[in-house]
This record gives sequence, C-alpha cells and structure tokens, in this order.
Amino acid sequence: MPDGAKPARRERRRAELAERKGQPRAQGDRIVRALGAAFLVSGAAGLMHEVVWSRLLSNLFGATALAVATVLAAFMAGLAIGSWVIGSRAPGLGDRRGLYARLEIGIGVAALLVPLALGLMEPLYGWLWRRFHLSFAAFSLVRFVVAGTILVAPTIMMGATFPVLADYLAALRSRRIAPEWLYTLNLLGAVVGVAAAGFVLMPLVGVWGTILVAAGLNIGVGAAVLRLPPLPEAPVGPTRTPAGARPGWLLVLAAFVSGATSLATQVAWTRVLVLVVGSTVYAFSVVLLVYLLALGAGSAWASRFGGRWAGVRAHLAIAHALMALALLVAVSMVNRLPYWYLQVYQSWKPETFAAILALSVGIVLAALLWPVLFAGTVLPLVLVGALEGRTESAGPVVGRLYAVNTAGAILGAVLTGFCLIPLVGSESTLLGVAAVAAAMGCLFALAGRQPSWLRVLAFSAAAAVALGVSARPDWDFLELHVGVFEPSRITVQNPTTLKNRGERAVYAREGPTASVLVAQEASGERNLIINARGNASDAPTDMTTQVLLAQVPLLVAPRTDDVFVVGWGSGVTVGSALASPVRHVTAAEIEPAVIEASRFFLHVNHDPLRDPRLRLYEDDARHILLASDDAYDVIISEPPHPWAMGVANIFTQDFYRLVDRRLRDDGVFAQWLQKYQISLDTYRSILAALQSVFPEVVAFNLGASMDSVLIGSRRPLRLDVAELDRRWNGPELGRVGLHTTEDFLARFLLGPGAVRALVEGARVNTDNNMCVEFNGPRDMVLAVGADTFSAVEQRASPVEEILADPRALLASRERLERLIAALRRLEKPTERYERLLATLG
Repeated sequence: MPDGAKPARRERRRAELAERKGQPRAQGDRIVRALGAAFLVSGAAGLMHEVVWSRLLSNLFGATALAVATVLAAFMAGLAIGSWVIGSRAPGLGDRRGLYARLEIGIGVAALLVPLALGLMEPLYGWLWRRFHLSFAAFSLVRFVVAGTILVAPTIMMGATFPVLADYLAALRSRRIAPEWLYTLNLLGAVVGVAAAGFVLMPLVGVWGTILVAAGLNIGVGAAVLRLPPLPEAPVGPTRTPAGARPGWLLVLAAFVSGATSLATQVAWTRVLVLVVGSTVYAFSVVLLVYLLALGAGSAWASRFGGRWAGVRAHLAIAHALMALALLVAVSMVNRLPYWYLQVYQSWKPETFAAILALSVGIVLAALLWPVLFAGTVLPLVLVGALEGRTESAGPVVGRLYAVNTAGAILGAVLTGFCLIPLVGSESTLLGVAAVAAAMGCLFALAGRQPSWLRVLAFSAAAAVALGVSARPDWDFLELHVGVFEPSRITVQNPTTLKNRGERAVYAREGPTASVLVAQEASGERNLIINARGNASDAPTDMTTQVLLAQVPLLVAPRTDDVFVVGWGSGVTVGSALASPVRHVTAAEIEPAVIEASRFFLHVNHDPLRDPRLRLYEDDARHILLASDDAYDVIISEPPHPWAMGVANIFTQDFYRLVDRRLRDDGVFAQWLQKYQISLDTYRSILAALQSVFPEVVAFNLGASMDSVLIGSRRPLRLDVAELDRRWNGPELGRVGLHTTEDFLARFLLGPGAVRALVEGARVNTDNNMCVEFNGPRDMVLAVGADTFSAVEQRASPVEEILADPRALLASRERLERLIAALRRLEKPTERYERLLATLG
C-alpha cells in the first residue's frame, strides 16, 4: 500500500461521517440492508437457474463432459460480458438502483422464456446434426452458439447486477455495502440456492416448479427494490481513474487465477468425493453446497478484515500460501476418506436419509473446508486492493475484475474437465493448483516493499508444496472405488483394508465424465466399476444378465435388422447382439474410458469393436436418438443404476417417447431394471413411464432373478413356440445356461395385464418431476428392495400368457417337462404345470 494511503482513508471516513450528521440514518441503514438482502436472494435465484438450465440443456446436448462444459462456458460467458460491458458503463447509466431492479425483473422474465426457446431450438439443432455431420470441433462450436443464444439475455443481465449495484452503493452518502461484501452476500445466496434447489424444490415441485420459484424471486427482488425510497448520492465525477489507483496487473492476474483455480478444484474435488459419498444427484449437491459454503466463509472473513489491513498485497501472499498448504494436506488425506466414512457410519448407525446426507456433508467438509476457505479470500482482497484510494464510481473496476474472474472460471472448468483430469488425473490436477497458488503467493511477496518474513513464508510454502508434489503418495484407486456410500455391503467393523485378498486393479482411468476401474479378484474374475459402483463382470450371474439383455428382445422382436444399444459396459451385450443374425448394431457410450476398459473382457464379449457391422458413438445416447433420424427394429437400454447422476433421464417418459420415435412400427424396446436397492414405488414409477408410451409391456427375469428386462411395443406381444425354436441362438444362449426354448420361457415374469395392474395409480417418472432421480438414492443407501422383489414376483404371470398358441406348450409332454425343470432351476413354483402334465396321461 502506498505511504499515506491509510491516513487518507481515515480522513475520507471522517468526512463521510460528518456528512451523514443530520441525515435520517436509521432509514438509510434499513434500505441499504434491504439491498444487501436483495442481492443475497438474487444469488440464490441465480444458482437455481444455473442448475435448472444445465439440466434442460443436457437433455438436448447430452450429459457428456463436452456438453456440460459447453453449457457452463456459455453461462459464464454471458456473466462476463454483462459484467464487463454494462459494469464499465455503470457511472453513466443514470438511476442505477432502478437499473438494478429492472435487470432483476428482466432475468426473471427471460428465465421463464428459456424452456420455450429450448423447444424452438431443438428441431434446428437436430437438423444441423443430421445435415452437415460436422467435425467434433465444429459441432462443439455449434453447441456453444445454440446454448449462448438461449442463455444470452438472462446471463448478461445476471453479470451486470453485481457492478451496477456495487456502483450505486459506492455512491451513497449514507451507510454503504462494500463490493467485497456484496460478493460475499451473493455467494451465501448461492449456498441457499443449492440447498433449496437440490434438496427441496426439485424433489417436491420438479424442474418447472423450480423455474417458477427462481423467476419469482428475481421478479420479486426487482419489484421490491423499485419500491424502496431513493437515498442521497454523491455527485458522479469523471470516470477516469488516477494512474495510481488503477488495479495493478498482479491484482488482475490474481482475479483471473482465482476464477480458474476455484473451478478447477471444484471439478476435481467433485470427481474424487463422489467416489466416497456416491455419484447421486444429492451427492453432487452436497459437494457444491459445501464448496460454496467454504468459499463464502473465506469471502466473509476477508470482507470483514480486509478493509482494515494495511497492505492487502501482503495478505494476498499469505492467503495464496495458506491455500497451497491446505490443498496439499487435503490431497494427502484422500486415501483415508473411505475409512472415515465407514468409521462414522458404523459408530453412528444413521437410520434416516437425512442423517446419511449429514454424514456426507461432514466428510466433504473435512476435505474441503480449509483449502476452499483460503481460496475464498482472494477475490474480496483483490477488490479491496483495486478500490483502495478511489474517489469515484466502483462499477467499472468491479465489473472488469468480475469479468476477468469469470473468464478464468471458464478456462479452469473447461481445461480441467477436458484435459487435466483425463490426461493426468484429479490428484495431479489438485497438486498443480497448489503449485499455482504457491507461485502466486511468491509473486505477491515479491511485489513492492514487503517484510522479509513474508518472503520467507511464501517461499517456504512453495518449497513445502514442491516437496509434497515430488513425494506424494498415490491415491489407492481400488479402495476409493469400494463404494462405502453403500455401507451395508461392508460388514467388517473398522476394517484395516477395503480390498479383497489378492484383488488388484488391471485398469484404472479417470475419463471425461466418470472414473473407471477394472478390478481382478484372486480367482481371476473381473469387475467393471464406474464411479465406485459395479456395472458389469464376467461372473456367471452378470454374464447371464448381459447376454439375455441382447437375446430376449432379439427373440421377441418381429425383425432384428437394425439394433441400437444404449451403453457399452463390458461390451458383452453389444457382442451378443452381433453374434446374432443382425445387419447393423449402433451403440452409444458416454464415457470413452468404459470402451477402453471393455478390452479386458475380450474373453467374453466377442471383441465387438472389430465387427464391421458396428457403429459406435462416444456420445450421450439420448442426444444421438434426439438428433439422428435413423430408425431401428430393436433398441436396448443397459445403463447404470437409475440413481446414478446423469442416468435417471433415460428412465423417463420423455426418453421413452424419444425411443418410440426411433422405432419402426413393429419395433421393440428393451429396458434393463433391477429389483434390488429400489423401492416398489420407484420400480412402479419407471414401469408406469414405459407403459404410458408403449401400450404393450412385458417383463422377463435375468441373471438370478434380481435383474429384469422390460420389453415395450406398440403392438401386442405374442410368441410362437415354433418360431422361437427356429430363431434359437444356441451357441450364444448356451453359454449362459439356456439350451431350450422352455429355458427362455421359464424366465417370463409379467404379462401386459399384470403390468397394467402393477402401475395403476403409480406416479409416472418424467424429466420434469424426476421422482426416480431423487427417490432412487434414498432406496440405495437405505438398502430397500426386498419388498419390491416379493411384490413383483407375487404378480408373476403364467408362461402361456405370452404365447400366441398356448397349446403348443401345454399340450406337449416333452415341452412341459423341460419347462418344469427350467422353473425348478430358477426356484420358481411348478405346481400349475405339474398338474397340467399329469392330465396329459
């Protein structure tokens, strides 16, 4: 800080206090506090909008890392433009209080129009995809333009609110709110927004309800601010900034780096922590909530004391050094997080979902509190330093610094998600951020006349980070993927290891959208694990599920020329389809690392990547079905569990309508669905969604009867026994223990009538209500499912209900004997068919 700056500041403060004498201070204080509360509410609404818009646009673009990053970049680009362009002109915009109010109202109105704009853009987007078949880079630009076009109006207005309100408050003669405090209030509002949207609004009122609430908050804030009486302002002088008061390049750099490192660490920590607390919508909300809470706490601390400190640059040096050290410590703790989760769970024994969420919050807070808190001090301190000694409007400086910070955030999010994590992993990314923070601390320690102890502190922190990076303990990918968020799977109290004896990782990679592991047991059995949850294996039960998921619809469908498979997994289902008389198979897999990992299952998947009949998209299946106009005879959906983040939207009525558009008239759709870790209401909700689109729905058991495949069709489904014999794929079905048509028929579970009875009164799962996405995680962590299994099995339909001519089965002693033997192997009742067999004499 320049010599004499602190005394000059005191003099200005005395002059302001003298000026206020005789003014109605109480009223002014109330109005200023009301404006601060308004900006807090605006922050809550802004976060709600971001969450909802990301969800809506992911249904159009898909949930790939590129699509998500495109939406985030478009959102933040609008914020940066609004902050820079409008903020720079704030002093000359007249009634800034009125302008702020109108911006808030405009945001609310524009937010209501976003879903409508999305509906108008959807056909155009699909046409561009089909017409031009653009390159990866070119189509990424198209996505950005489409997202930007939809979000441009509300996001520019959002970005303008901060500098406009800061400029107005800085000009008041009465009590003020400093820009750093405004930023803090907005952050705390964002915390409220995450909690409200993620835990209350979307589960209760759905997407549209959340849109209405958030838009109502913006409009309400604008209307309330317009009703506030005006406060006396200081005259607006020239907007030129004295050279000595311009933010130095180091402060601008700090604002940019703060945005980049904040988003980089948020993305990296989210990828790590969901392995411990679960990859559910609630887990992602917990991580974001804790992150924003810690960021807000750091911002509040810096705002409270930053204005009182002499030498803001010195404190920026300290903040960066402490952030680097805290991040280094947090990274070194990661291997212990699964153990801490288990220890707390086993000692506490939480019995409610709220208690389990509280446990997740505690674990995330243990990892994130200190590094994120210190990171949260940086931008407020930059604002304090940049505005020190200014005598004119604050809007231009605030607007430009916030725009620079937002530009850094765009770079941090995109670079981390697309380059750093897939190339070097989350651990190296976080250590790299620690190194950047340490370097920034050294730069500030060397800037100007700083005490020698500060340089010692900054360079000691940098040396400690360098040592920590070079001597870092590698994270144990295998133990992080055990899935402690399903603690019922681990029965040993206070285990000393989470790995099975002889278990080892033969493949491990953090891809753009998920962490993927192939674990091999001592017996040689291999398991494909995605985000700490088993998705496939070469074990006999899983092999039966994967093979039958292809073979059941191929036996049921009238035609099987063109097949589409949602999800890749181990590649067994796609390989099984290609081992059948099909012409073409199209598959879509969102995570490239899953496709790589499938090479460790070549011994069971027939190496489908080498088959010329295969067309593989590394993209979101929903996006492909939306944008493409190809038609199929069979569509098979084998996604991860419906409670997994980014998966639930392919269990909705909206997705099934999309599938219906891509099926030929006599086509069939096959949906995998488990009967474990799912409540009966959730199971019925998915079944009701499918039945609402396809009037004819039947179900077959897979594996050990805990998995099922739902078959949907527009036309009645009736099977001909002789045709089944003719189409029987002996080699493929034989390898999972099905040798006759009767082995297949024994797995018939529910007929169309039983399905209609089961779904009567059920809530249909949709993109709007997302009841499966929000109820599924509860089902998983509370280990429900026994009632679902028994309720479904009790409604089982007789085998002959699926047959066009039941006599072909019931009048044949040989077929009945084979059916009874198959039912016994599946531990299903046989009395009915034994009586029929007895009548045959």
